[in-house]
Amino acid sequence: MTVYKLIVTAMICLAPVRVTGGLPASTQTRIYSLEELIESAMRHHAEIVAGEWQVREAHATLNKAQAAYLLPRLRLEGESGLVPDAEGDVFNPPSDTTGLRPMGPFARLQLEFAQPLFTFGHLRHQTRAARANVDVERAALADTRLELALEVRKLYYAILLGQEVSALIDRVQDTIDDKLREVDEEQVLSLADLYRLRLALLELDMQRDRVARQLELARSALTWQAGLPPDRPPELGDVRLEPVDAQIPVVSVLEGQAFASRPDWRRLQAGIQARQAQEDMARSAYLPRFYLAGGVRYAVAPGRTNQRNPFVVDNFNYRSAGAFLLVQQSFEWRLLGADRDQARARLMALKATEQGAVEGIRLDVQRSYTAYREAADHLEYSQQARRLGRQWLQEALDDYDFDPQTLDDLVTAFRTHAQLEQDYLSAVHDYNITVAELARTTGTIFLEAEPWFQD
Repeated sequence: MTVYKLIVTAMICLAPVRVTGGLPASTQTRIYSLEELIESAMRHHAEIVAGEWQVREAHATLNKAQAAYLLPRLRLEGESGLVPDAEGDVFNPPSDTTGLRPMGPFARLQLEFAQPLFTFGHLRHQTRAARANVDVERAALADTRLELALEVRKLYYAILLGQEVSALIDRVQDTIDDKLREVDEEQVLSLADLYRLRLALLELDMQRDRVARQLELARSALTWQAGLPPDRPPELGDVRLEPVDAQIPVVSVLEGQAFASRPDWRRLQAGIQARQAQEDMARSAYLPRFYLAGGVRYAVAPGRTNQRNPFVVDNFNYRSAGAFLLVQQSFEWRLLGADRDQARARLMALKATEQGAVEGIRLDVQRSYTAYREAADHLEYSQQARRLGRQWLQEALDDYDFDPQTLDDLVTAFRTHAQLEQDYLSAVHDYNITVAELARTTGTIFLEAEPWFQD
């Protein structure tokens, strides 16, 4: 009867756990640390790669805007071919009027340029908007990196929790086997308890298989998040699930760090700058733009007489060059006004978001800090309770070795020990996750140093 109670109470303690030990290590796997997994995710994850290309696109837009300052239009066009020969002029036309004359070569070249002189800030505002857009894309990429690092850490700690729980299940199974070898099942247990014992052992094996599949899914997710090949899942080795050494300052310092480091806040500020530049550019569209334009034109056809008469158009023999002042002024006042109002509305919408974001970020930091403090307090309580549970179990084992009649006390101590071990592992997992989420909230990846807890 007591052996059956030992198994059942152990299963009750382990039943809520939904992950367990790892799969057999493959010859293609390697041991990864948390830092290596995050670094791999930063290099290979699809969203990171896409974000980097978006930053490059924004840089290309900025280069295009800066290129508009110096000769935004500088083109050389040329063409060549064959044309019928034509000797003479308008007063002495060719005697052959059939059009079946010999063919000769011709060539044309045309160089055009345009240089902005004064645009009333239009080019400057365009460059400001493009440069702010680069900052927007960079902040978006940084935000993606922070979110990805948080997801990798969650999966990492979940797998460590599974490995620890797997070891706990193995210890429970070993203890059960040791106790069964010490007694005669058929003499100690009734027929009903004997069948309950066998069903309990079967249920324990089924639970181990179920949570093993869940751990396999977690490892597949970590492989995808870290950007590793699907056929080479990472192994974490014999790393213990331990609370990280988190260097957490007071809330006011965290709030200042959040406003200085959070990518979403920097993205909002850069977006406001871009919208402001776009509004200024829309206003400058009302004003004229002055350009210096000109070019060189040259054409030659050796088989045709050069018509030097200025009143005769000759498309095959000419040389000309010139420069002029170009003024560009738009009079579509209603369209320009609509563009200005649209740019103004977009700017004011972002500024309204900024006002709410200030309080939102502060509340987010306070919420994450409160969750961290609660997890830290729970971890401290779980550590103390775990030590007391281990002391109780050791004393119960000593009493059982001295007096086998105290087996019921040993069962109670073992049940409490298993529950406290599970509570402690869950507390460590929750604590590490709250530290990771607090780091994400303040705009950083790591807030901790090396693990400090030694078992």
